[in-house]
Amino acid sequence: ALAEFDARLKGIGPDDVCLDLGANLGVFTEKLAKTGALVHAYEPDPYAYDIAQERVGHLPNVVLHNQAVAHQGGTFTMRRSVKFDRKPAAATGSSTIVFDNPKKFKAGGFDVTVRAFRDVLADIGRPVALVKMDIEGAEFDILRDVFAHPQDFAIDALFCETHERSVYAEFAEIDRMRRQSGALAHPYVNLYWP
Repeated sequence: ALAEFDARLKGIGPDDVCLDLGANLGVFTEKLAKTGALVHAYEPDPYAYDIAQERVGHLPNVVLHNQAVAHQGGTFTMRRSVKFDRKPAAATGSSTIVFDNPKKFKAGGFDVTVRAFRDVLADIGRPVALVKMDIEGAEFDILRDVFAHPQDFAIDALFCETHERSVYAEFAEIDRMRRQSGALAHPYVNLYWP
């Protein structure tokens, strides 16, 4: 998936818009920004957001949003990995508004603002060249919507990490979507993100 992602980046330039959903520490936001495209990066975990702000916040073509993105908007509770206290920078990539397994996630959490994916796209108001989505379980309903109504989404390419190993009931659905993605004329969907 990374090779395909990098190949897609070669065709993106300053006239394009990209989204990094689940920007975490800003590593892929930075890669997207190097194309010259306008990059909207969403990261709800305040610890990761602050690191991303230091890394890419100064770039003129990056807009950082301290928010999550899911199928539905609102205010949700974010839980962090049980590993956060020992290795916070390594653990923020697992922060979630969906999962609550007490063996993997700390009790409690904190409220975060969540934007609906369709609202994010509507606010941009023009086609999006590439969406990188790594949103720890919030992708399932967004993907269902994209596959059910692909014509509604002005997106050229979507690269998404799927977290079906945390929700075994989603295995069959993600497998179906992976098979269906090859038949989609538009958008290009890659469900094999690292």
